[in-house]
Amino acid sequence: MAETQLDDVRINTSAFDAQVKSVSSKQLEEEQASDVKDILKSLPSVNVDGNARYGQKVYVRGLEDKFANITVDGAKLGGQLFHHSGDQTIDASLLKITSVELGPNSALSGQGVINGSFVYETKDPSDFLAEGENFGGKVTLGYQTGYERKTGTVAVFGKINEKLEFVGMGTISSDGTLRLGNGEKIKSKESKLESALAKLVIKPNDYNTFKISYNRYKDGGNRQLSGEKVGTEDTDNDYNSISRDTFTLNYEYKPDNELVNVKANAYYNKQYLTRESTNGTDRTSNLTYTEPQRKYINSTSGMDLRNSSLLGIHKITFGTDYTHEEQEIEADTLRVYSNNTTKNLDFEGGEINNHGLYLEDEMAFDNWIVTLGARYDYYKLGGIYNGTFSQLSPKLRLKYQASENLTLRSGYGHIFKGPALGETLAVDSTDIQTGDTNAQTGNNFEVGFDYDLTKALNADDAIVGFNAYRYNVDNYAHTTKNNSLTSQSDIMIWGLETMFSYKKDKLGLNLSHTYTDGRQKDLVSGITYDPKTTNIHIFKIGANYQITKEFKFNYNSQFVPGNEWLSYSSRSGSTTEYKRAGYAVHDINLTYNPSSLKNTSFNFGIGNLFDKKYVTHTGFGSQTTSTNKSYEVGRNFKFQVSYKF
Repeated sequence: MAETQLDDVRINTSAFDAQVKSVSSKQLEEEQASDVKDILKSLPSVNVDGNARYGQKVYVRGLEDKFANITVDGAKLGGQLFHHSGDQTIDASLLKITSVELGPNSALSGQGVINGSFVYETKDPSDFLAEGENFGGKVTLGYQTGYERKTGTVAVFGKINEKLEFVGMGTISSDGTLRLGNGEKIKSKESKLESALAKLVIKPNDYNTFKISYNRYKDGGNRQLSGEKVGTEDTDNDYNSISRDTFTLNYEYKPDNELVNVKANAYYNKQYLTRESTNGTDRTSNLTYTEPQRKYINSTSGMDLRNSSLLGIHKITFGTDYTHEEQEIEADTLRVYSNNTTKNLDFEGGEINNHGLYLEDEMAFDNWIVTLGARYDYYKLGGIYNGTFSQLSPKLRLKYQASENLTLRSGYGHIFKGPALGETLAVDSTDIQTGDTNAQTGNNFEVGFDYDLTKALNADDAIVGFNAYRYNVDNYAHTTKNNSLTSQSDIMIWGLETMFSYKKDKLGLNLSHTYTDGRQKDLVSGITYDPKTTNIHIFKIGANYQITKEFKFNYNSQFVPGNEWLSYSSRSGSTTEYKRAGYAVHDINLTYNPSSLKNTSFNFGIGNLFDKKYVTHTGFGSQTTSTNKSYEVGRNFKFQVSYKF
């Protein structure tokens, strides 16, 4: 059984670590992952809905990822562009590792964490170079019938000397007609993804490492703007795209000294929605107009500096971070009305500056690991908004090795998230900030255990884990259509997580069950209702078997029973009980690495094996009474070939 060691104390690794922090590039390649849903689908307590790549939304522990911290190579992705599209602009082909930390119980996870953290790390040159290699390349080609998705990836990598390595990667992935589980064909979401990665790794000596990277993402087409909504066969759509440019500098100083392990990063991230020029009619004056190309931009820049020290039974990590966010609209020219008047569409919206200090002490003694931490945030609004918020947030995690096999766990994290900027597509000069803008605050509590079953099951590795959590968010405020920064409700979320991991010889197995529930109270009407994620059970199965040295089989499935939830409409001020239909989805994949063709790999797969017609329970139109349902893609045959040279 894998273990964590700090001095002489040995505590078994948790089942949650085994599953939540285990999405590697190898797994993504074997399963032919090509979007955020493919990347995250195996993770417990994480759910992704939507069929088109640009419309996929991510939920973790009962809330959207707008309440999580998302980083790529340490660069924070912030803000919401448009409420009918997703904001995790991640290309699976560039990823080295993906990890998710559930909950807000760590002082090291960054500012504003409520439900979790998503950490994406792109590939290094060393991930491609075999021992003794100095230069090489890799070409990957793939096709998926469910999306008519044609994908090509090229990577070039090298080791100039012992101090300098590089990797350059580029991917083009074109989507055509989407074929849904109900037999419908969708042509209004055709798009083309272009992504790239350039990275230098510099090692002046054994103690210092610099990583400098640029990551480009652009997904666009003549497609409907609302990616999560129901599609059509219409192909007469204006061009729009979602893009991201990310620059990062990461540095590590690790001398032969237990008191010093410095990690630092600085970054600039620009994520933007582009809409081409078009014609329209003003709703107030009824005048027609011609509108230029516009860009709706969310920019994030910042830094993080930390050091870890080993002092006897203590592992102490302390540091500081800073985040700056801003939103703006850029137009090529003026909007021109039919009466020859004009309007300048350029606009600078809100800004955020967050300064953070944090400290965490992981202490190991007897059969205990006690982790105490805290972070202090000073949060200031700027631009068209104003307000200052600050708070000290304590954190606590406990692990107790009750017996050789049983580990007990508990955790607490105070929640603090300053008012987030509203969606950028909707921001304009008429926005008026509410007179009582508040930070979102709350508390997270969780308890659980892990039981090592390795000996009992005569396995190479086997563990079962359970977790129960509950957290509240006062002055909950979603960013959708909320450019006044209004607090909307008080919310309570609770849930259960059960996970089982097993490895024996050539067989690997991961099972999980998660359940989310909660209550929400509208701050204006006082009406209590259910969050959309209420009453959802999700069972996930992942299995892999190394048939021979050349063949490997992977199986994934998801079972979601039907349920009900009490929805609230702020427009009508009333509640309605809706039902959601249950569904089961199965995916299979086969990897073939022929010994006769060195460095060549073939992947064959079928997603949604039985062509199930379904809508995920957080998806658009998921209630059974809806006639406007955004169904997921049906049976999807996948093929991929890779060659490294």
